Amino acid sequence: MRRFHLLGLGVALALAACGGPIRAAGETAGPAPGPTSITTARISLPLSLYVVRDSDSDTGSSLSSGRDERGLRTIAEGIQEIWNDSGIVFEPVVVHTIEVPRDMISDLAEGRSASFLRAAGDRFEVPDPGAVNGFYVSFLGGVNGFTPQGSRVFFVTDDPSVHDERVSSHEIGHILGLHHEPDDASRLMFSGTNGTLLTPSEVTVARYDAEGILDGTG
Repeated sequence: MRRFHLLGLGVALALAACGGPIRAAGETAGPAPGPTSITTARISLPLSLYVVRDSDSDTGSSLSSGRDERGLRTIAEGIQEIWNDSGIVFEPVVVHTIEVPRDMISDLAEGRSASFLRAAGDRFEVPDPGAVNGFYVSFLGGVNGFTPQGSRVFFVTDDPSVHDERVSSHEIGHILGLHHEPDDASRLMFSGTNGTLLTPSEVTVARYDAEGILDGTG
């Protein structure tokens, strides 16, 4: 069973699965794209999404996500719509339901992810990890979502205050090197709104980081 690690989560697993850097057919490594290439050069980034369920309950548990795999596929479509103009394409998209020990989910419900990341691939299975991995859980300590620093993982709660695809896309932005926007609520990286705009400079950074993930250098 493959094991997740807090640093570079998703990268090492994808490299192990593919035997080398992840790269879409026809893509070549290079420097960050210039303004004229942003909308023409496509970067394919594998995305895996997971419904998290309580493995210690045979019946319904308040710690199990109320989502289903069909709903996650709908979220993935919304994520792609938000990121379309960047030229980053999240493919392939895989969706699974996973069973996670109750103590790990309880930690997540209190906003702590370290035990989950240490145990993933050891105490519970995470099939088909991608370059970017999203986990959907019942509660996250009062926040819509978060991305553990230095990881390729994001978490989203069942009942965020913004659209599911928006909070997911915001967290993916963090994975791709983007920081919070403090002033403009129309922007994707502004917290707590449904803004979805990405600036040209943010697109350049995100594409550069996506290339680094694919090359195994990011």
